[in-house]
Amino acid sequence: MSANKDLTTRCALEWYILTPDMAREWFTEDAIYENRCDKGPSVQGPDEIYAILDAYRDMCDHFEGKLLNIVGEGDIVLLEREELTFLKDGSSVMVPVMDSFVICDGKIAVWREYWDLAILTNHLLAGSTGGKVTQTYTSYQEKAVERGVSIEPIT
Repeated sequence: MSANKDLTTRCALEWYILTPDMAREWFTEDAIYENRCDKGPSVQGPDEIYAILDAYRDMCDHFEGKLLNIVGEGDIVLLEREELTFLKDGSSVMVPVMDSFVICDGKIAVWREYWDLAILTNHLLAGSTGGKVTQTYTSYQEKAVERGVSIEPIT
């Protein structure tokens, strides 16, 4: 596997154990992370990327990722995966994810995630909570803002 594919596979499958040091190792200083589901947040820089992902982790118990396909050409890597998300209420949901990466000098310069927000929302609405929403997708964004993350909407 090429170095670019190896880096992006690690990022996509190990983001849930990301530390600030790992973020600085993986991402360029001006790296951009865009969560493209329903025009989710866009953040810039390794510390901001760490903070937004850390806030998302807070609403979940743990994750298991599975790589399905990966294609790389030069500095562009496309990665298809499944993410099994275990929520704190004891339920779990499988979310298919497509990632697009741009690599610059051996680090991730751009990471765009595409997934269907309805899969997670429907699970939260109808899951083991008996139809009561115990948490929302946007609650992790609110936590990130509380931690000082500057979130820009994707237009």
